[in-house]
Amino acid sequence: MGLYINNGKHPKVYKNKKKISEPNQKVVRRDYLSEVIDEQHQANVSLINAINEIKHRFLNQEVVQANNLDKIVNQLNEISTSNQKHTEYEELIIHLLKTQEELQKQLSEKINKQEEFQTGVLTRLDKQEALTEKIFRQLNHIRSILFERTNYLAEKIDEGYKITSSYVYNLMTGSDQPLTFYLMNNKKGEKQK
Repeated sequence: MGLYINNGKHPKVYKNKKKISEPNQKVVRRDYLSEVIDEQHQANVSLINAINEIKHRFLNQEVVQANNLDKIVNQLNEISTSNQKHTEYEELIIHLLKTQEELQKQLSEKINKQEEFQTGVLTRLDKQEALTEKIFRQLNHIRSILFERTNYLAEKIDEGYKITSSYVYNLMTGSDQPLTFYLMNNKKGEKQK
């Protein structure tokens, strides 16, 4: 701030037309107590500003730490819940594995019984097939025997019929010619008619 000159009431005060040689101050009066008080005041202001800044930062840090603490508590609760669920899942899986193992044993026993049953059925089928082949061979043998016997009996019956009919013919006609000769003559006579 510049030097104030009141031209209205004191126009000549603090006015000098001569060149002022510098420095023009010869005596300096210093008040050390005032300087110390000023310095102390400035230090106090700086300290208060620093304390306010620290307080502001502390409050901000307190809010951040409270938020972090809430997050950590939530994460710990989630981890605890997750661990509890994990433990429950482990127990459930162990129970299911034991149940699957029991079911597997039962299934294995049933499969073994089924295999034994199928082996028995296959053995019986093999025996049945062998018996069927044996019966089929026996039936073919019986059929061939029956065929031979039937032919033999037919021939014997035919011979017996011829002998019997010749005997009856001889008795009735008194002729020694066999019946076949008479039948052949009848057929010739029918053809001529």
